[in-house]
Amino acid sequence: MSVLDIFSRLTKQADLMDAMMTKLGVADEIWKLPDHAGVLRRAANRCLTCDRPDACQEWLSHEAEPDEAPSFCRNHDLFARVLRNTDADTQPAA
Repeated sequence: MSVLDIFSRLTKQADLMDAMMTKLGVADEIWKLPDHAGVLRRAANRCLTCDRPDACQEWLSHEAEPDEAPSFCRNHDLFARVLRNTDADTQPAA
């Protein structure tokens, strides 16, 4: 694998992660986390080691307004936590 192939793969995986975060509506919320840089770094590492980028691309192209990331997503749990926290923050106080 050439250096260009490596950079191409890195770019593709980064674009997929960005698209997933945008589609789920968690991108802005992740930036609000106290350690957002660390959270994003760990999320990127999980995404970069994913062996299902084609399935991710396919899922992204077919899901209009998903409630959660696909079960195969290595960041599924992170995104679910962010979505739960977002929902809890927007609920009216009882």
